Amino acid sequence: MKKILFSIPFSTVFLVGCTQQTDVDVLQKEVIRLKQQVAQLQEKQEKMEGDISRLSDRVDNVAKVASKNEIALRKIQSFGKVEGVELAEENSPSSLSQLPKEGEEKVKMPENPEELYRYGLDAYYKGKIEQAREIFKEFISKYKDSELYDNALFWIGQTYYTEGNYEKAVQVFDRLIQGCQSGEIVDCNKLPSAMLKKAFALMKMGETEEANRILRQLIDNFPDTEEAEIARRKLGVEG
Repeated sequence: MKKILFSIPFSTVFLVGCTQQTDVDVLQKEVIRLKQQVAQLQEKQEKMEGDISRLSDRVDNVAKVASKNEIALRKIQSFGKVEGVELAEENSPSSLSQLPKEGEEKVKMPENPEELYRYGLDAYYKGKIEQAREIFKEFISKYKDSELYDNALFWIGQTYYTEGNYEKAVQVFDRLIQGCQSGEIVDCNKLPSAMLKKAFALMKMGETEEANRILRQLIDNFPDTEEAEIARRKLGVEG
């Protein structure tokens, strides 16, 4: 019986080898492309986080500048007076008796809501966090009908947030949010800020899902605010 020998052409083997090598090259290029995409995404995420931080700082800086301007205006308005005593009369016996004596408290608590509020902001931005909180607490106890009531309540929450007491901060921000929603608080210009800071506090506490829910609610209810822009960036959604 004759044996039949089958021979595979060398060219066929060569082509198969080339095909396999081509597949490997394609896969390697795909891996490189994917790595580049991952690196680009990481870079975008880092940039986004930096933008969020800068925007958040801008919110506080705007309030800080406003506070300084208000304090400067108060000083201009009170120029020529010392604790309510005209400089022109400072040498009179009655005026001298009204001036604070050595060792006495020289700073008096303001007697109207606008000055008391600015007094609290001044204390906050000087780093006197506990003092600022007490001033704002006094404000909300005296001036519930003031248009600055929600502002003072917000800053109470902010003092807790600054100290890292996020649970207490959430409670205060909730009080503001719920008061606005129920109509108990009439002037609610600080509502978007309270929602944003509540979300940030929840994130610090690890409650990310609830924080994201509030950020989405903030975007839906106040889409044109700077707070909503910060929320969009935090969530990574387009405006």
